[in-house]
Amino acid sequence: MRSIGVVVLLLVVGVVLAAGFARCEGTPPAVVVPTPVALGNTAKAVPVQLSDAGAGVRSLSAVLVHAGGEAPLAAREFGGSLLPFVGDTAETAQAELSIDAKALGLAQGDAKLRITARDLAWRDFGRGNEAVVEVPVSVDFRPPSLSIAPGVVYARRAGSVAIAYEVSDDTERDGVEVGDGTFHPGMKPPGDDVPAGRRFVLFPLSQELESDVKVRLVAIDHAGNRAERTPQIEIKGRVYPEEKIVLSKRFLEEKVPDLAGATGVAFDGDGVKTFQEINTRIRKENEAKIREVIAQTADEPLWDGAFEQMKDSQVMSSFAERRSYFVEGEKVSESIHYGYDLASLAGAPITAANRGKVIFADELGIYGRCVILDHGLGLHSLYGHLSNIDVAHGDLVEKGQVLGQSGQTGLAGGDHLHFAILLRGVYVDPVEWWDAKWLRERVMDRIAAATP
Repeated sequence: MRSIGVVVLLLVVGVVLAAGFARCEGTPPAVVVPTPVALGNTAKAVPVQLSDAGAGVRSLSAVLVHAGGEAPLAAREFGGSLLPFVGDTAETAQAELSIDAKALGLAQGDAKLRITARDLAWRDFGRGNEAVVEVPVSVDFRPPSLSIAPGVVYARRAGSVAIAYEVSDDTERDGVEVGDGTFHPGMKPPGDDVPAGRRFVLFPLSQELESDVKVRLVAIDHAGNRAERTPQIEIKGRVYPEEKIVLSKRFLEEKVPDLAGATGVAFDGDGVKTFQEINTRIRKENEAKIREVIAQTADEPLWDGAFEQMKDSQVMSSFAERRSYFVEGEKVSESIHYGYDLASLAGAPITAANRGKVIFADELGIYGRCVILDHGLGLHSLYGHLSNIDVAHGDLVEKGQVLGQSGQTGLAGGDHLHFAILLRGVYVDPVEWWDAKWLRERVMDRIAAATP
């Protein structure tokens, strides 16, 4: 028994010595910080990542060294113990340095960020291994330049707007902010010889916006400095039609169960309840799917001239129609119709409104058999309720090419085409895009104005 105790004691001593030896390792912590750091008129958050696979991370300190001296930024301890097996040690740690150049009174010019990190090793009389990293810092309070051509831009709610402008080379992010901060990025005009600073933005005015909504062009540089210009935009208001739709007994007993089966909604014999779920939950899921699909877009216009309305068609329902659904005099649901319902003969050929790429050709809930085309620059067209689809995902189609035939698949009460246009994920009124004069003057001429 005594010999066993000696063996155990020797093992314990060996483990302790091994652990102590490990704590004498000489590798300093690794420090990762983005470089270089650019500071401007607004505070900047600089992330710092530390790692030490040996003894573990102990501490971090950061100072900003500038012409006027040194400004302490942070001092953090990450816990742990110098003794092996006592307490938890962190192999990795993160910190975020908030640096406000204005508040620190920094002068414009060069500076450097000095980060010191230590670990829990026994080196340096127990102070641990030290790593010192210095990162170059530039301080620049000058905003980028941003200019737009003079003139008034006329638009309307649910419409599309194009603006040409120019920014300086130090611009990192530019575009337009609409209303509460919805941002649409600017783009480089098509062509190989376009100067870097020439830009344009093609963006929607949502049908929910008020006519006095604020629209701001912005340019932001690498230091976070921001330039703003307010383009002269006159936005015309509009009143949207309202439609009362009575759901017939036949529709509830025949159409709704079929659609429930196609969309995975349980049908327990209650047509009204099932319709409500399809018109709310399934509609919401379908819209989310559409936004997922149209996230892909070409960076140049694929379209050629004005878009075409369905041949020999009559408008059955117009854009942004406010629909209320009734059963036996009681309102049971509501929706907004974000497109045009166009009808001709049953099974009529449905053609591409313009040149584009097929990015969706499949079943899509309330839209039934559906095709979505990408026309580039964030512009897409949607064709719903088709009885048959004649194209496939990835096809490049020309204006007038047959996509399929009209039908009444999905949430449709009769044979027709549901046609919609989305710009940067927002439904806009197709009427503008059907108008050759509007398209030439309000979009193409402004894109051309951004080129030499």
